[in-house]
Amino acid sequence: MRAPAVARPVVRRRGSPTLIGLGVLVAWAAWRATTSRDVLNTRGWSSFAEFWTAVLDPDLNADFLRLTGEAMLTTASYAVLGAVASVAVGLVGAPLLADRPWESATGSRALSACRTAARWVVRALFVVPRAIHEIIWALLLVQVLGFDPLVAVLAIAFQFGAITAKVYADLLDDADPAAFRSLRAGGAGWFTAMVYGLVPIVRRDLIGYGFYRLECAVRSAAVLGIVGLGGLGNQLDLSFESLRYDEIWTLIAALMILSGLADRWSTAVRHSGSDVAVRSSWIALLVLVPVSWWYVGIDVSALWSERTRRLFGDLVDDMLPPRLGPGGWSELIEATVDTLAMSVLATVIAVTGGLLVATVAARPHRPDDGVVRRSAGWVARLVLLLFRAVPAPVWAFLVVLVMFPGIWPGAVALGVYNTGVLGRLFAEVFDDHDDRARRQLDTAGAGPVEQFTYGVLPVCAPRLVSLAVYRWEVITRETVVVGVVGAAGLGRLMQEHLVARDFAAVTGTIGALIVLAVAIDAIGRRLRP
Repeated sequence: MRAPAVARPVVRRRGSPTLIGLGVLVAWAAWRATTSRDVLNTRGWSSFAEFWTAVLDPDLNADFLRLTGEAMLTTASYAVLGAVASVAVGLVGAPLLADRPWESATGSRALSACRTAARWVVRALFVVPRAIHEIIWALLLVQVLGFDPLVAVLAIAFQFGAITAKVYADLLDDADPAAFRSLRAGGAGWFTAMVYGLVPIVRRDLIGYGFYRLECAVRSAAVLGIVGLGGLGNQLDLSFESLRYDEIWTLIAALMILSGLADRWSTAVRHSGSDVAVRSSWIALLVLVPVSWWYVGIDVSALWSERTRRLFGDLVDDMLPPRLGPGGWSELIEATVDTLAMSVLATVIAVTGGLLVATVAARPHRPDDGVVRRSAGWVARLVLLLFRAVPAPVWAFLVVLVMFPGIWPGAVALGVYNTGVLGRLFAEVFDDHDDRARRQLDTAGAGPVEQFTYGVLPVCAPRLVSLAVYRWEVITRETVVVGVVGAAGLGRLMQEHLVARDFAAVTGTIGALIVLAVAIDAIGRRLRP
């Protein structure tokens, strides 16, 4: 019997303009980060060593463990409510953003023109929240609602909801349109045809992505705690300020447990394909949502109170029209260039680190893999969990112990955090790839290195490149997170404007960030295989 054909790997020519351009970009970013400021701060090495030594002696005092448990429940509650709200926004927004439901819409030319214009407006409305990191939403919402738990839920829902709507819209557009078109030809309305002709095809993908958002929401909820909204992030911030490293390791362990549970739940729903797992997860959410609502004390009436309306009006008046800060165009351009350099370096660190650790973390495919190989895999997965469970601002707090504030501390902090994220995604790609090429090489007597180099890496390359490019786009938005704790770039500039309550300059800085994010999105689309 003839062996099935092996998927043909994508091979790029050496010296292609794309690779040369990326190489020049990385070299420029490293040059700018290294030459513009002093980098290493040798006086902080003792504190850095003290932090890592404390891992052997975490704070296990009963009172602090109770405080950690309460913070853990707060973070989990924010994540559950924010993720559910995001999926709700995604389900409402996806039909408006997708092209498929509207491909056979009828009506006069004027009606068609109005419909097209309305859809462009909707798309623009979803672009803005998608480009702005949730920490910025939180910092702005705090000006109106104070440190209300609702701020954390809304901040997650705004950005994640817009992202979810875009992903759901892409799923609807990519689904087989035969059933949808058949229903439309039979006289069904666009909504009915979409519900019965498209949704059943992508139902599992919709559910799987929704639970992936829950996993991401745990990490976001921890970040939002750092701006004063409670939870594990808030406790980490307080412990860092007082240099209580033993407390920090207790809180990091709690974050790893929470993040690990969310990872396992998300992975079980996305990869098991079991109806039992999906139904059980729905039942669990039906319980968790009201419990989370009660635990953090959500009161939606705050949204339409007279005080909220007045403060919201004041904030809009203060933010519009946007203007430059005291440093003018030169300050804004310099911060934008620093942000670009930081995002490039962080992506290089994350891709390199993620690829190296993922090769060990990927689950072995051969039954003869020994205890050492399996143990190394578990250690690698634990390292990746540590990297992504600890929020990027906490890594930044740690890195500035040994580096002067600037581009490098932000790049290293984001690089470490995203090594955890990308490493896990890369490992999943290695786990799920078509294994026929590697098995053929194994049969031919090739060693493990040759099997990976010629049988695994070429097959996985398109997916790895796509994930790396997408992560570059995300990292660009995340530069704000480390900027607000002292790193360089637009985040630091925004923090200075917020401290000065110069909200019009904040709007100008957000505009620069949106332009940069949209530009990198456009570059990313060209780089994807």
